[in-house]
Amino acid sequence: MTGALAALTLPLLVATAHADALIQSIETDLAALGYQTGPVDGVETVETQIAISQFQADNQLEVTGTASPQLAGIIKSKTSSSATTSAQAAAPVETEQECLQRKVAEAEQARKQKKGLMSLFNTVSRTASRYGGGSEIASDISEASRDIADANATKEDFEQAARDLGLSQDEIDSCRN
Repeated sequence: MTGALAALTLPLLVATAHADALIQSIETDLAALGYQTGPVDGVETVETQIAISQFQADNQLEVTGTASPQLAGIIKSKTSSSATTSAQAAAPVETEQECLQRKVAEAEQARKQKKGLMSLFNTVSRTASRYGGGSEIASDISEASRDIADANATKEDFEQAARDLGLSQDEIDSCRN
């Protein structure tokens, strides 16, 4: 009879241990969401049942006040999405004025880079005409730089044109202010 009693008691103990872990998990997650569960100890108390009921009501679930694996999953997903939302809320939000200031600074930097690249093209053009590059090459370089400037080209356009002319990245970088 003792063996039979042990055989019946063991599954009950395993089920109780599993239920305690489930309740502790639910208590932990509910507490993280701001619900008052009482001590987070895996013991289902009236406070735990009230917290479960409040969570169920707040989330349009059937209010039973009972712990279940399904409820634990729902609470866990709310905890995860709450953590993501908190992290997003904690990230600094750029004001409109800060955004505009940043954009103006970026535009000014791009203008300076464009000016530097135009200076590079002019120098290349003068050098080509001075050192036997022929007036035709100098004229082509000068025309290309005017076309790019007239088209309101970006600094990337100038950099690509400089690369096309055989300038190294170091030579291009030397023009940046």
